[in-house]
Parts: sequence; C-alpha cells; structure tokens
Amino acid sequence: QIAITIIEARQLVGENIDPVVIIEIGDEKKQTTVKEGTNAPFYNEYFVFDFVGPQVFLFDKIINISVMHNKLIGSVLIGSFKVDLGTVYGQPGHQFCDKWALLTDPADIRTGAKGYLKCDISVTGKGDAIQATQKTADTEEQIEKNLLIPKGFPSERPWARFYVRIYKAEGLPKMNSSIMANVTKAFIGDSKDLVDPYVVVMFAGQMGRTTVQKNCADPVWHEQIIFKEMFPPLCRRVKIQVWDEGSMNDVALATHFIDLKKISNEQDGDKGFLPTFGPAWINLYGSPRNHSLMDDHQELNEGFGEGVSFRGRLFIEIAVEILSGGARESKFSKKFEEFLLFGTFFEATMIDRKVGDKPITFEVSVGNFGNITDGVSAGAGGKKKKCDGEAEENLLREEEDDIFHDLGIPLISTTPPEKPLITGGNRNYQYLPYNERKPCICVKSYWGDQTFRLYSSNTLEKMADHLEESLEQVKDLIKVSEIASEEKLRTTLNDFINQSRVELHCFGQKETHAVQARAGMCGFSFKRQCNNHRITEFSDDAKAIVQQQKKKMPLDEMMRETQSFIDKIRFLVDEPQNTVPDVFIWMLSSNKRVAYARVPAKTILYSPAKEQRGKDCGKIKTHFLKLPGKRPLGWTVQAKVDVYLWLGPASYAHSVMENLPVGYETELPSNTNSGHSVVPSPACLLYKTLHLFQLRAHMYQGRGLIAADSTGLSDPFAKVTFTSHCQTTKIISQTLSPTWNQMLLFNSIVLHGDREEIAQFPPEIVIELYDDDAVGKAEYIGSTVAAPVVRLADQNYEPPKLSYHPVHCGSLSGGDLLATFELLEIPQSDPDRLPPVDPPDIGQIYPVPANIRPILSKYRVEVLFWGLRELKKVQLLSVDRPQVLIECAGKGVKSSVIQSYKKNPNFSGLADWFEVELPENELLHPPLSICVVDWRAFGRSTLVGTHTINCLKQF
Repeated sequence: QIAITIIEARQLVGENIDPVVIIEIGDEKKQTTVKEGTNAPFYNEYFVFDFVGPQVFLFDKIINISVMHNKLIGSVLIGSFKVDLGTVYGQPGHQFCDKWALLTDPADIRTGAKGYLKCDISVTGKGDAIQATQKTADTEEQIEKNLLIPKGFPSERPWARFYVRIYKAEGLPKMNSSIMANVTKAFIGDSKDLVDPYVVVMFAGQMGRTTVQKNCADPVWHEQIIFKEMFPPLCRRVKIQVWDEGSMNDVALATHFIDLKKISNEQDGDKGFLPTFGPAWINLYGSPRNHSLMDDHQELNEGFGEGVSFRGRLFIEIAVEILSGGARESKFSKKFEEFLLFGTFFEATMIDRKVGDKPITFEVSVGNFGNITDGVSAGAGGKKKKCDGEAEENLLREEEDDIFHDLGIPLISTTPPEKPLITGGNRNYQYLPYNERKPCICVKSYWGDQTFRLYSSNTLEKMADHLEESLEQVKDLIKVSEIASEEKLRTTLNDFINQSRVELHCFGQKETHAVQARAGMCGFSFKRQCNNHRITEFSDDAKAIVQQQKKKMPLDEMMRETQSFIDKIRFLVDEPQNTVPDVFIWMLSSNKRVAYARVPAKTILYSPAKEQRGKDCGKIKTHFLKLPGKRPLGWTVQAKVDVYLWLGPASYAHSVMENLPVGYETELPSNTNSGHSVVPSPACLLYKTLHLFQLRAHMYQGRGLIAADSTGLSDPFAKVTFTSHCQTTKIISQTLSPTWNQMLLFNSIVLHGDREEIAQFPPEIVIELYDDDAVGKAEYIGSTVAAPVVRLADQNYEPPKLSYHPVHCGSLSGGDLLATFELLEIPQSDPDRLPPVDPPDIGQIYPVPANIRPILSKYRVEVLFWGLRELKKVQLLSVDRPQVLIECAGKGVKSSVIQSYKKNPNFSGLADWFEVELPENELLHPPLSICVVDWRAFGRSTLVGTHTINCLKQF
C-alpha cells in the first residue's frame, strides 16, 4: 500500500498559474484540486494506492508526481519528480516524511529547479509496522536541508545520460508462442526461424525499444537507447526485456534486471566510478521451451518466479555520461573458448509416483548445448555456418562425426530411459535402479573466455563462507565461555586479514596479465579494482577490530561487525556480467519435461587453483528436482538425484575424472570404434565391488515443530529415506517437541564403489516430518537432510553423539530434530559381529541404545503464575476465561483458570512445580512450551497462542 500526502508547493516557475498535482503509479492516476493564481499553493490532500504482487516486481514501479498548470484546453507541465518504490521502502520506517521534492522538467534541463513540492510518501507491505512521525510546525523551514532524497545523496544532482547499447542476441527460442503467428507462418511454409525479436529497456519510468529483426533467432541490432535522468538516480533497476512481435499480439520471450548499485561504486575520491557494464553477455532464463501452442508458464518470461530454462543471451553495454564530461569508448575480447561439461548420475530416488509409470531420462544442458528439444546437439556448435536449413543440418551432422572420430567418445546429454521401481517401505516414492551401472553425460559448449569473473566470485564466496562458519562456532562457544569465544573471533579475523592479503596479491598479478592481454577491457578492470579496494577496506576494518588500541570493544559488537563484513562480501560475490549460463538438470518422462534443478555454473567450475574452484566441482552433490512455475505449498520435490558434475575449459579435460569415487571401469557403448581418444568420456561407469551396510537411524526427539492442528499442536511422525529404502517412526500425539526415542534399522543396504570413498562421502539421508491426521492424508510439516557417521568393518566402534538438525518447511524454519545416523559396514567374515542393540519393546520398536541416549537426571521446574496482559481477540470473540499450560519433555502443569479476564487478569493460584527428567548435557535440553487457551461455552477450548523457550540454561 502506497500512501502519499501532497502538502504544499513553493517557488513554482511561471506567472499567473493555476497549479494542480497529478500522481501516477503504473497505470493508476490521481490528482489534487486546482488552486487558482498562486505560485505557492497549499493542498494537504491524501491519496492511497493498493497493489498486489511479488515484492521484487512492485519495487520497480515508479511514483511519478508532476505539477501541471491547468488550462481549459490541455495542461502544461511545470515540473515533475520520480522515485521508485524500492527506494522509499529502503528508507527508515519505509517512508519519506515532510520532505521537499525537487521539481524538474526533463525536456528543459538547462534551467534547473522548477519549484519544490512538500509531500509524505510511505510504502507498507503486509505485516509492516506503521511508524507515527512528529510533524515540524516550523513556518520558515529551510527547503535545501529537507530535500526528498535518500541519506547520503548529494543535494544538488546533475543531469546525466544513461546509454544502453544493444549489440546482438543469440540462441533465442525459434518458436513464437502466439498461436496466430505460428499458424500464418506455417501456411506460408517458410522454414526459417519463426521469431521476430526486439528489445525493450525500461528505466526510471521511461521506456525505449529497438527495431524488429524479422525471422531471426540470432539478431544483430547495434542500436543504443538513451535515457535522461538526474544522477544519482532515485530508481535502481534497469529492466531489459526481449519481445517477439506477432501479428495479433507481442509476447515477452525473457526478462533480465540489472541493479545499478552492483555495477557502480559511490565512494568519493579516485575509488568510485559511475555505473559501467560490459560490453558483456547477459543470460536470459524463462519458461521451458516446448513447441506447444499455448505457453503454461508465460509469467516466468515476464520476470515473475525463477527461470527454469535457458532462453538465449543478449550482448549489451551500459554507460553513464554526466552532462559535462565525455563517455568512454569500450572494447570487448571476441575470443571463444570450448567448455566441457561432464556428469555422472549416482542415484535417482524419491521420484514422485505420479511420474513413475513411464520410462524416465535425465537431461543436462548448459545454454542451448545439450538441450534436446532445441536441436543443438551435445557435440555441435562452435563453427556453425549460416546457410539454408537443410545444408545447416548436414553441416551439424558432419561436424558431430568429426568430433566423434577425434575423441572416440559419444557426446550425449541424456541418460538412457529406465522404468522406476517402488521404494521399499513407502509406495509414494520410486527410484531408478542405477546399481553398479552409473550413466554418464558429456556436453561440449562454446563461451567467451571470461572465466576470471567467475573465479574471483568463487574466491570471495569462499572467504565469506569461512567467516560465516567461524562466526557460527563463536556463537556456540559463547554458551560455554566468554574468553574462548573472543579468542576464536580474533583468530578468525586475523585469518581473514591474511587471506585477503594473499587474495590481493593474486588479483594484482592477474591484473597485470589481464591488462597486457586485453588493454581494452575497461569495464572489467574497473570491477576488479573496485573489489580490490573494497577488500582492502574490509581487511583494514578487521585490523582495527583486532587491535582495538583505544577501547575494548564488547564481543557482541565484534560479532555484529564481522556479520557486516560477511554481508558486504556476499554483495560483491554476485557478478552482474554473466559469462557461462547456469546448468539445468531436467527429468523427462516420455520426452515431457517434468521437473528441474538449476545449478549455477560457478559452483561446478574447475580451476587448478583451489580457492578459485567452484565449491561443488568434482563432488557428488544431492539435488532436489522441483516443478517449474508457481509451486503449491508443502512437499513439492519431484525427485532426488546424486550427481557428479564437472564444468571447465576443454584444456583441463584431463582432470575431469580426478575426483570420481575409485573402483570403476569405463564401459563404452557397443557401437563406438575407440580410436585415439583424448578424454575418456564413458557412457557408463561400472562399479564391480559392492559392500553391505546396516544403517541405524537414532531418532531421539524434535523441538519447536510447526503446529498443524487447530489446538496449536501436532501429532508428529518422521519418514527416513536412505537410497531406495524408507522407514517411519511411531506417532507421538499432541506435542511440538516429540520424544520418539526410537532406532530405525535398515538391514543389508548395498553400496557400490570404494569403501574409503563411501566413508568419506556417504549418501545423504532425507528426514521428512508429517502431522498425522485421523482423517485424510498426513500433513507435511518440514524436512531436513543429514549425513551418517560411517564405520568400516576394521575400525573400532565408537557410539556417535546426538546433534540438532534444523528443519525447514519451504522457506519457513520448522524447528530442530535431535538425532544421529550411523552407517555400519557388515563384515563379510562374520555378518553378526555388529555393535549390540537394546532389546525391542512389545511393538517391535527398538529404543535408541543407552550409550547414545543422553544421560538423564531429575530436575524440578518451579513456576510462579502472575497474570496475563494484552490478549487479542480470537475468532472475533474477546478472551474471557484463559488458562496457561506449561509443558517440558512430556510433563507439565496447568495454571488455574481466570474466571473473568476483563475484571481481574491475574491468577488465583500462584506457585506450582513439576519434576521432569532432562539430559545432563545442557545443549540437548528439550524446549519448554507455554500455551494459552481460552475456555468457551460447553467446555470447548480455543488456542490463544504459544511461546517456546529453547534454552533453559538462563533459568
């Protein structure tokens, strides 16, 4: 909701004018009354606009306030003012209050201010608190000191030209999605690309567009769009959309946003620079490309939601020229580099049974390379010549054959189709039997050689992760002792300083190389310098904290500072000038795209230098595939795949297989004639050796789970899924901190590969929590992923320690699970020689063994009941007879019922106590929950609210 109060205007330019104020936001337009014959009109009128939609999308809306001179025939603009919603929302209290907006006329920029308009603007989202502000009743207030601009902006802003140069695009979808256009083109029967693209750029409420290139999926424009706006602008994002012109209506192909803050540096002195971008490629993502008549996921192309498929890329540049200085010319390195993407699927489980009746394949693609629907096959690319359709296809085929002869390997981006089997213990899930045969994919692609951008981004991310990890450890140490945690934080910051020194040194060396190699790449070296300066700045700040000569800085302040470093570095990590597009893993069921996972290219990018390598390069990672488009609530994962991915320049191809689990043989497809191969890229990896394991899942208790029932409690149970097996715990009724104390035994699990490798990187376990309902389906209340502790047959047994695993339900936090998991190798000589288990109870349920279970001792919890205050209405009725229930580890007490909350909100019975068995280790204490209910007529109780105390140590 946007609330705007127009108070008054002063110093309006013009003689004998009748001013009226017009407010436009998007398509909505409202105006004040007309004041006659005055240059300082007083309005004091209030306007409200309501919009519904995703926050990101609304923040780009522009508030345009213009003052007009009202005439009988049409109005004349005196001056106007623009600001985007994001800027207002970013202000303290989400508002500008009693500020003077500077009115200007974009058509006449030499004459300066056209007057000032005093107004309040506030933007409030759902759940935001509205702050009341004191109005200043000062008549002679100074306008210059109260201008409507964000803090830190200069009060006099010069005009500037924003140039957006659009050079060319490639790999756009060939099919147009509007029905009529396809039908007409099909009648004419031209076999060319059926797309007529043009580009629209929107910035600060202004819009510019390029010309239309007919029938062309790789159009070249070489056009520039110029916006005039004051600098620094009050609008942050540039929106770039590629559209397809149709005979009936135009359709958006893809949308991309560029945040000006990410491509500029506003510092004073020689370190700052104006927004500079490129010339560089930006990758476009949107709905999956399908040749159907209607597009189900059109909103993905208009910038809503996460793009689920690559839709081409666009080569652009952004430059800013302040209207006194000159703009710089720019150059770009044209070299292309060949990349190799290699992947091996180790397991595919938890496949939704709705999909499971037909054979399933997986497709891995980067850009259009490897995407089977788009006809750029895995081996093609590189030297594509433009000629007529048929000739082009032959060329592609020939070229593929060349590569095939050279390498002796099949370049293939899909796994062979297989029919899924049903998971033991849970018929909702199915799995693919990739037992000893692990299918491989291999895709070749060509991109500009700009990997250094991704490398520096990876390095920064590693620094941020390291800092964050250490900060977490410090937080854990605080619970134990102050001194140890402070020491830890010091060493952390010192590490950070040394690391950034090394970094800057590497950057510096590369800098000189980069500058010699490409003298023209100004935009890049700028960004690099900017990163260098900022890192130097951070490490200086860190030094200041560590040395603290003047005064002792308290620990929590040191932690806050460290956290702000992390946030600043994270901001630098995001590289707006894209190079290699993200990798998509699609699950296809009988050639229909069902679910996907999107892997950012930089996380799997290979570099010989360890700190520049992506964090998941050459590792087996678990990816959960999800449905494209708007997602329903609850558990929407369609499948879980464990994939080894490696992406890198083809020159490093020899290290593709370096990190694969050892013990495999490569199995080539039968029809290849293996000549002199450079890179062994197998069609399948064969793991001959198999090992038997037993998994023990020690499910002890949960805390702070999501309440699914109207009573404010749940009846939780857990499903544990490991490879192709699944088991369920018992149901504990009416609690948010269930103590299952149950061990689930998974016998004779077969794992392939090397024992040591399995011990180091075991497959992950997925734990899902559900609320049991007497009628209907159990309701999903969260899930978490855990790695088991592995013990091989020749190692000594040590009982594992219980630990907390955070549970999430979608993006909500859903409490914690106290559990541990052990994977024990079954010795071949003596299969029964496993650590003993405690005997099961009558229902054949095994308890958690005594050496793993926490040691309990008796505690006495005393409660002093005083009263209740400020209870809100529940279900439209005010609370009249409340009662408090206190529960911890299954025991608890109730307060007396207050007979009339309005007359006397205090309890009659004051003190009470209960005894409870709690673990001696304080970190494992279950939470204490406080629950307030209201007793209504006929003995019905309604929940008023709950509160959970996680740490009992303070009491």
